[in-house]
Amino acid sequence: MTERLVVLGGLDLDARREFIASASGVIDKAKGHIKLDCAQLDVADGPTLGMLVMVARFAQRRGKQVVLDMPSVRVRRDLDEAGVTNLFAWPV
Repeated sequence: MTERLVVLGGLDLDARREFIASASGVIDKAKGHIKLDCAQLDVADGPTLGMLVMVARFAQRRGKQVVLDMPSVRVRRDLDEAGVTNLFAWPV
């Protein structure tokens, strides 16, 4: 079973921490992939990239994979330019 979380942009530090904590809890309980719905994410700025990378690494340490669902072309480019696309799976 795949768990699904919605990623929002423009989060302040407290909101990013809350998202990471929430995602970590989901990852710990998940039986399958963790899907991050990126449809509402317009741009992956530095703080958002950091948040996504932390979630992906947390999942990897637990033998799970984060799937980025519906990322915009801009978000894909931001991830690629940051050199972190390999941390994520992409829906087929």
